Amino acid sequence: MKTTMNSIARLRRAFTLVELITAMAITSILVVIIMQLTSQGITLWKAIRDDTSTASGAKVALQAISRDLESIQLRSTTDNTEWMYAEVDSAIRGVPRGLSIPKSARCIFYACVPDRNPAVSDSSSLRNSYRNLLASSADSQGDVSAVSYRLKFRDHVLNLPSRKGDLQSYPLFSLYRHVVSPRDTFDQMLGTDNLEATYNQFASSEDKSFLCENIVELNVILNVEYADESSGNADQEVMYRHESVPILSTAAGESKRKFRLYGMRAESEGHRMENARILSAEVSITVLTEAGVALIQQVRIGQRRPPKMEEFFSKYTRSYSQSVPLPLPL
Repeated sequence: MKTTMNSIARLRRAFTLVELITAMAITSILVVIIMQLTSQGITLWKAIRDDTSTASGAKVALQAISRDLESIQLRSTTDNTEWMYAEVDSAIRGVPRGLSIPKSARCIFYACVPDRNPAVSDSSSLRNSYRNLLASSADSQGDVSAVSYRLKFRDHVLNLPSRKGDLQSYPLFSLYRHVVSPRDTFDQMLGTDNLEATYNQFASSEDKSFLCENIVELNVILNVEYADESSGNADQEVMYRHESVPILSTAAGESKRKFRLYGMRAESEGHRMENARILSAEVSITVLTEAGVALIQQVRIGQRRPPKMEEFFSKYTRSYSQSVPLPLPL
């Protein structure tokens, strides 16, 4: 009798086959749920990291451009001195076939640049030291520098241009910000009637002025106020018009757009604006995500075909913009 009771007790302590199968099924479901949650968490973390990295690059570019435009130097002159030049840049070379996506506004203008010139620094010690510098110092000749922004497809680490079939370098879409020294600006640029041609003698140094990578589009819209010549006469006050001048336009059949500012006169695509001044600038940039960078590198080395541009821009890029009020001309 005792032996029989012990056998029954051992059977009650063991698991039945149904119980084992049920436990395994529950465990499998829990493992699948945990794996899915982990996968979703990793995907979300990668997306947040990618967006954070993309946003930080955009912030660097927008802050630099905004800071320079806020300190732009304009003069209400009536001569042919050119103070600002902007155009659609068609000189972006080396882009992988099928990915000719950069659309960039090239800009050249004069500005007080705080990060390059101690004369306008926030530090009083730097300003005092600046006043005591010898007149022959290249960094002490005036407060104004010529500034240029340009987009390139280039390996900025090795300082090499993109070449067809060259897999030793790693070119990226990069924004370059070039600042001409105050002395060179004063001696060789101020007073010119062709800012683009005068600046070109310094353009060879642009490749040493890397600012931010993975920028595939730089767009600038200038809000210009100018006199409406048809509204005024001897007995009537002159009325002013406002016009938005996009330096970059994707309209079909659009010719290469240029904008020039000569003191109180502006010219854009043959349109002459008298008594003109720039009120503000709308700056927008389009930045590649890390996944977009990886895709472009795969296209560059021939591992995959170029994607459709509409799909590529909607999935692998982020756009940011900022409005910058410009100071009144002196």
